[in-house]
Amino acid sequence: MEPQTYTNPNQSLGFLLHQGAINWRRALARELRSIQLTPVQFFMLSSTSRLTSELKQGPVQKDVASNTLIDINVVSQVVRQLETRGLLLRERDMHDKRAYRLSLSEEGLFKLRQAIKVIYKVDREFFTDSMNGSLLAEELGKIV
Repeated sequence: MEPQTYTNPNQSLGFLLHQGAINWRRALARELRSIQLTPVQFFMLSSTSRLTSELKQGPVQKDVASNTLIDINVVSQVVRQLETRGLLLRERDMHDKRAYRLSLSEEGLFKLRQAIKVIYKVDREFFTDSMNGSLLAEELGKIV
């Protein structure tokens, strides 16, 4: 099979996916600014909440890094920021004294609820003119 050649970058699905992701993230950052969150902070709060429900205990930072695909060093920095702001709590793990279990504070849960409304708004506006959202989600789910 002969390698495909493109005459312009818009023929590459990878390039288009990359551009779309960047544009979505910019829109998300712009809207989340209104509630004093960054996209990474939102992803950390939402991942911590979801993993807490799934694991029946607060996740460790490594769990959040794996779930969000965010570098563990970035996770560590953002956890400290969120803890300083009172949105996230850290407690030593009972079984591994090197690890911290994460949980949302009441204020963190409130902020997450605000952010989820923002996410729905951004997604609705961003994907309005694109193909069927369910089909797009299904197709993207195949590659993640």
